Amino acid sequence: MKRLVILFVLNIAFLFVNAQHFTVKNVPLSTINKHLNKMKYEREYNRYKRAAYPAVKYLPNNYNRSGKADYTMNLQRALDRHQVVLLPNCPVQISDKGLRLKSNQVLLFQPESKLILKPTARGYYDMLQVADVTNVKIFYANLEGDRYGHLGKRGQWGFGISIKSSSNIQLYSPYLKYMWGDGIYIGQLNNVPSKNIEIQNAVIDNVRRNGISITSAIGVDVIDTYIANTNGNSPESGLDIEPNSIHDEIKNINIINLTTYNNKWSGILLVFELFKSEQAKEVSINIDGHFDNGSRKGISFHGYKNDRNTGNLIGQIKLNNVQYTNNQERYYFYNTNLSKLDLQTPEQEVKEKFDKMRKR
Repeated sequence: MKRLVILFVLNIAFLFVNAQHFTVKNVPLSTINKHLNKMKYEREYNRYKRAAYPAVKYLPNNYNRSGKADYTMNLQRALDRHQVVLLPNCPVQISDKGLRLKSNQVLLFQPESKLILKPTARGYYDMLQVADVTNVKIFYANLEGDRYGHLGKRGQWGFGISIKSSSNIQLYSPYLKYMWGDGIYIGQLNNVPSKNIEIQNAVIDNVRRNGISITSAIGVDVIDTYIANTNGNSPESGLDIEPNSIHDEIKNINIINLTTYNNKWSGILLVFELFKSEQAKEVSINIDGHFDNGSRKGISFHGYKNDRNTGNLIGQIKLNNVQYTNNQERYYFYNTNLSKLDLQTPEQEVKEKFDKMRKR
């Protein structure tokens, strides 16, 4: 009997460990280039390039072209002094101070341009900071974080591109990988949500927390984007829409033709726990075209955990044209109250589950 008990415990332990196992899967270069689809923006890119100031002029003579020399201050001077900036056509290292963009700025990456983060012990960094500004365009960003060279173990907020309290921001064909936290973070400062954010043809691979986090915004379009291999620090999802407080906004969020692949938790994660309040809070999210392969969950919903009393959430989530394969569960619901939110979808399975979770 004792031996049977030991074997049972060992089997349970094995199943638990196996359930937690995660393997990063290679994303072929052909897949990356297909989704980046840079040719789509070439005409506009070339128009700006003709007027751009070459940031290479701010680098020292015989500058390092291997990405192993820190030129943060040099590149920041170029951004501070010029509206349209063309990055050097080679890898360049930057520190955890990151690069700050200003209003009415255009930043252009060339075919061999790449910003590589110098390994840091800080749990927080923004490689490109877009904070409290308007009218910014970034073409073909190529950013590599420090997850494999990070000098500490704390934190989860090392971001590739952070957008906070900013408006009219366009990201065209960004390629981001190895961040300590999120690939792209969209949120607010001082209770001012970001507005009119457009992300087109992004590819985000092997970041630790989320591929994209949307915490406070009015008007976000994420179009033709590919997010893979998110793992390392919860919630480990492709795209996470999750306000941080009742003062955030989640309105007019449009996710169009999103592909998520092999993310440790969920392809899309929707969390509204911190919207719980006595005041009404409206949410509007449109998901049209979501294709997930191999994430543990296709899409996950989290309202108010273990609370059947609060009912302040109003608004609508639309879910159309989804295809989920090789998932543990296609539609996942926490033990949760989804308040008075309405789900519009032709997918009867998720519609029935969602309605059971609503406060009547």
